[in-house]
Amino acid sequence: MPHHGGHLAVIRTLATVGIVALGLSACTALGGSSDSAAEDAAAFSDVPRDLTDYLSQEFAWGACDPEWLSDEGDGSDVLAQSLVECGTVLVPATYLGVQDIPDFSIAVMRVTRLGGSPEPTTAIFINPGGPGGSGIEQVQYSEFPEALHSEIPFVGFDPRGVGFSDFADGSEIECSDVLDYTSYFGESSPANEAELDAGVEQSDLYYEECTANNPYWWTLSTDNVARDLEIMRQVITPGEPLNFLGSSYGTTIAGRYVSLFPEGVGKIVFDSPTTVDDDRIASALIGYEADEVKLRGFVEGYALYADITFDEAWDRVLTVRQRADDDLLVGYAGFEPSPVEPTAMISSEALFTRGIGTLNYYPPDLAQELFNTGMDDAYMSNWNGTFEWLGFSLDGYDPDSLAGPSLEAKNIVRSNEYEIRVIVNTMDYATDPLTEEEQRELSTKARKIAPLLSALYSDASGYEYFGPPKGLDWESYATADPLIPDPPTTPFIPSNPSGKQLLIVGSINESVTPYSFAKDTAVLLGAPLVSVDSSQHAPAAGYDNECVNAVLLAYFLDTAEVVDVTCPET
Repeated sequence: MPHHGGHLAVIRTLATVGIVALGLSACTALGGSSDSAAEDAAAFSDVPRDLTDYLSQEFAWGACDPEWLSDEGDGSDVLAQSLVECGTVLVPATYLGVQDIPDFSIAVMRVTRLGGSPEPTTAIFINPGGPGGSGIEQVQYSEFPEALHSEIPFVGFDPRGVGFSDFADGSEIECSDVLDYTSYFGESSPANEAELDAGVEQSDLYYEECTANNPYWWTLSTDNVARDLEIMRQVITPGEPLNFLGSSYGTTIAGRYVSLFPEGVGKIVFDSPTTVDDDRIASALIGYEADEVKLRGFVEGYALYADITFDEAWDRVLTVRQRADDDLLVGYAGFEPSPVEPTAMISSEALFTRGIGTLNYYPPDLAQELFNTGMDDAYMSNWNGTFEWLGFSLDGYDPDSLAGPSLEAKNIVRSNEYEIRVIVNTMDYATDPLTEEEQRELSTKARKIAPLLSALYSDASGYEYFGPPKGLDWESYATADPLIPDPPTTPFIPSNPSGKQLLIVGSINESVTPYSFAKDTAVLLGAPLVSVDSSQHAPAAGYDNECVNAVLLAYFLDTAEVVDVTCPET
């Protein structure tokens, strides 16, 4: 399932919140055909690569590159009590055909508890989600339960293209920082087709630049990451089954792995699973409903905090949203000075709504506090700085690098998390565009099931575009080039041919990956379900819930039977 959608998608997609989430793909004809169809067929085929050299590569843990380590003071207490080691594993860029593309060098970091099990042969691999999240970062800030960590080390890895896992020749996949950054300040809810077309034109520049400078972008997919993980298992923990705790999108990796490599399955945890429903419209509506509940909760909390009615609080939200649409909201991160606040920069509607959406990933109490602060600043002082910081942070930016009175004065620092996310989602599953009739039906259902959410993302003019998708996207480039595999048009539904016991964890009240996804996954894979009475996304990876930690300990160490259980919030 696609996770947090990007700013360019918001600009290109339209007032209809349903169309935004489904990521309708363009059908523009592009160049890139080969001179020889025979050569193309030979280079890209369904013949598996010979993996002998990759599986027999020598691997040894060693000292970590200082660049891999978190800044002083940013690591967990666990890190200070652990031996930290690093290494790299070579994997092929493609697992089919014979295209001459550099290998990927996968960065791995092992954290072993001092005084724990000597010379461990096994490990628990972890992934924080995304796509685009760094396991190298996650393994450094995680407060692993001592009873579990003393028995088994944890291994974080950056999936191909992410963080420190680049091509072995040193090149990486990353698009223009400037084009990506400036897209946050375009028109995110067009009032007419002219505004829509202007946004599409800006988005197309991004895709043209990115594909020209990153010819192997399409090698990023969950299928390839799962195959990389199997090579890592055999190279790093030879002879041992895979133990893995995947959170959010990490459960997509887990589902692909257990389906493809049943003989390698050990203990696999699905923490806040992504959808396993092949009905994309039904899944989208479930997501909207969950987001609606979360948004309503923020507004209710703000009303209580501000001592006003709910309707007054919601009116403030819409007032701020309209100010942003009219370029009356200011902040620190923009690049055009405000005519009404010369010492500040014009902010954007996209950053206001993006910032609110980012709060779905935060602990509930902190999320509400940030919403209250951000709303007070935006409504009373036209200051959008809090929501700017949140929106940029979700997409891999260092928000503090964006201060400055002009584009030239900024020193933009960001990861490639946004492009990784959209590329992987596209190469995993590219849906056929909805018909105009289906678009209108979805819009009607979305507005009925999520009226607040729909109003937040809709232009006050009421304009909605219904019709064929406009502009370029990754799918259009893939389908036009015979050397690039066409993305699947049906979603991958995982199975468990190993028969091994898997473990599912889900928060009952969360919105990022709704609880129904966890329930469906548990039924599909025949696995016990840990239901957490919380709205926290990825509760297992927080390692701060005693009940969940007890289940993890029993599961990984085989100390007790693991069955369905409901855990309290803490």
